[in-house]
Amino acid sequence: MHLIRIMVVFFISGVLSSSHVVAKSNSDCLQHLGGGYGDAECYSELQKDLTVQSKFIYNKLRATMRNGNVHAKLLDEYMETQDASVRYCELPRNAGAKWKTEHDGSMFSALREECIYNLRKAQNQFLKDLLDMANW
Repeated sequence: MHLIRIMVVFFISGVLSSSHVVAKSNSDCLQHLGGGYGDAECYSELQKDLTVQSKFIYNKLRATMRNGNVHAKLLDEYMETQDASVRYCELPRNAGAKWKTEHDGSMFSALREECIYNLRKAQNQFLKDLLDMANW
């Protein structure tokens, strides 16, 4: 009986501690957007998670291709292009600020972070679809 209690305590502790780790970038924050700094933080954390996931999927995809394969080079170029495209997310932020490049820390940073999140989300889905096709 004592052993069962100890096991239950460890199980509950594990569940509680793992939920705190997930809470850092929990997609539930998307349901509580309000147009301020919290939005920027939400999008920022989620896009960082997507970037890590995409890198993992990329490595799995790359492992399915031989060195020197023309598709491996194309995949590498795709990843580089996606990384480079993040710089264009200054456009929606600056458009929302009437094209000013200096901001007062208002919601305009959320526009940039949302743009990056959307790019990373599309990239992640594209890579997942490729991996699914490669594993047929």
